[in-house]
Amino acid sequence: MSEVETPAHLKNDNRFSDLMKKVVKFGEESSLGRDSLPKLAHAVVAAAADGVLDLETKNKAGEDCAVQIYDKYVSAESKKAIHEHSEGGKKANVSKLRQLITVGCSTTIDAVDLMQRAFKARENMQADDNKVKPAYPFYVEVAREQLKEPKTALTDRQLERLACKDAPKEKTIEGELKRALKILEDLVTGEGKVEQDKNALTEAAMQAVKERLQVFATMALRRKLEEDAAKLGIKLA
Repeated sequence: MSEVETPAHLKNDNRFSDLMKKVVKFGEESSLGRDSLPKLAHAVVAAAADGVLDLETKNKAGEDCAVQIYDKYVSAESKKAIHEHSEGGKKANVSKLRQLITVGCSTTIDAVDLMQRAFKARENMQADDNKVKPAYPFYVEVAREQLKEPKTALTDRQLERLACKDAPKEKTIEGELKRALKILEDLVTGEGKVEQDKNALTEAAMQAVKERLQVFATMALRRKLEEDAAKLGIKLA
């Protein structure tokens, strides 16, 4: 277990000790089965961006803050399997933390904004029925990709591609209308995350989108009939 030391330049600053308290909390949450690693990723990047973390400062054992954070996290993760804390596993996980810290220390991009946009990109891809990567591995991949192009922040589109296990589904008019209909239906029925909207204009919008989608359904049915008729040697008028 590494010894956690507040860096000399932060001796009269509580931010480092406050971060370590968060790290312990995240480890405890993980032991309860909660997915706390994504929170750790955001906290580490934000702390690095705020000047609380760097990879040059070492403790008495010669360990950087990535090692200290990892050890603090797993010590609170009491229910974790022993084999997951092997030396090889530790090196791999410390390396991931170093990627996040390095991105956070960047002076050419806004790392906190990058992480927030990464979170939103993954949420958007999931909402569009794409298969997305687990959050923490995704954030680490974002950090690694960003470090390849340190002077220019990754775009939202790049983040969306990184978030998906496969290539993102191409958006279509029909697909976007279906998404809009779901939002409008939730508003009209009150079954969404916001209160019910009883305004007649909202209901009219819902009906209009339904009618537009019916056109797509009719066209799809027509194509299917034509294909089936062609197989039988029949040409529809």
